[in-house]
Amino acid sequence: MSFTEHPLRRWAVDEMRLRRFAPVSPHCEIYQVVRLIEPEERNSEDRWLLNARPDFDDWTLAARHGSGHTNAGIHFLWERHTEASTLTLIFPNETPENVRHNYIQWLENWPGGVVRATQIRVVPDASNRDADLFALGISTDEMVCCDINADIRLWSDFSIHDDGYGRLLITAGDVGDGERGRIVQRVQELGNYRNLALLGFPVVQHYGPQLDQLEHRLSDHARRVASADDDDDILLNDLASISSELELIRSATGFRLSATAAYAEVAADRLAALDVRPILNFQSLTDFTERRLVPASRTCSVFRQRLNDLADRISNVMHTLDVRIDSRIKAQNLVLMRSMERSTQLQLRLQTLVEGLSVIAAAYYLVGIIAYMTKGGAAALKGGAPTDMIIGAITIPIVLLIYLFVSRLRHKVLKETGDENTRVEKL
Repeated sequence: MSFTEHPLRRWAVDEMRLRRFAPVSPHCEIYQVVRLIEPEERNSEDRWLLNARPDFDDWTLAARHGSGHTNAGIHFLWERHTEASTLTLIFPNETPENVRHNYIQWLENWPGGVVRATQIRVVPDASNRDADLFALGISTDEMVCCDINADIRLWSDFSIHDDGYGRLLITAGDVGDGERGRIVQRVQELGNYRNLALLGFPVVQHYGPQLDQLEHRLSDHARRVASADDDDDILLNDLASISSELELIRSATGFRLSATAAYAEVAADRLAALDVRPILNFQSLTDFTERRLVPASRTCSVFRQRLNDLADRISNVMHTLDVRIDSRIKAQNLVLMRSMERSTQLQLRLQTLVEGLSVIAAAYYLVGIIAYMTKGGAAALKGGAPTDMIIGAITIPIVLLIYLFVSRLRHKVLKETGDENTRVEKL
């Protein structure tokens, strides 16, 4: 190989080949079981698949799919989905009952809970329809009957019989074994994805009343926010409680509701691909599927939309409350600034008064200094008291010393302040 292969190329090819159905002969029986497998049950499933399987003459196993068949014509298919596993056994009509029993027992004891189990009988034509329906126990009161691809006709009451299986009767139609297998696969995938999609409906029924209560509480909370009768801190705590409970519901239902939407869409695709043609006086596969699946899937979709709408409403109420709290804080800051402004004005007035008094004190001390110097000069000229001469002589040096000391102290303070500002700027 001369080219560089993308690491996901072979995965993509395997993925496209993953869901191949075995050929279906014109006269056989098919048993299929769909089981929900919990993560902790996956190891048990692997052990059951590897160690407990009955004899197969050919066996192929991969991470997510496997197949086997015997020389007698028995086929087995296994496929692992995200949350489920599909198991299929195809028996030729002539398979002895005791041999068939061993394989069916292996299928029925598989780990996990059964979501859908069906027994399909494929017959060459509808010539023995009544006998075949009676043998399968299909009730004619609620029977679904229609034509699908390749003129294949289908009968079923889509009910669970005493052995836990549903029943389908299918004619072989005018098509080869491989194409018949693909058509049967579409029929089965329609039913499997329909049942998986319906699993979301009980979840909605369970959490619906809780969502109703949250919507009522949020409406009441919005009214309290608008009336502004309650303390904002109380309103904020109540809103946080509503939001937390909503997130719990979204976390509990998110996967199942998303899966329901995906399964319902796949089921609709499979139904469209079957090209269902109704038969007079019988309910068709389209009527049966859409009668319950469409309302259930739409209910789940509406529930998801309600969750999103409630989250948006909480966000809007939160925004309104934030704006009000912010406005209150700004008003408090304005009051504080006005109070600080009044304090500053009062300090300025006091400082002006002090400065006025300081002028009087400075004048008093200046007159005293002049008096000391005058007395000292007069004493020196006229031979007065030595004390006056000493006081007059030291007055000017003392003033100069005080001036120099204050100047030095001032320069030191300014230098320390400048160094501190420089350090803060570097940080």
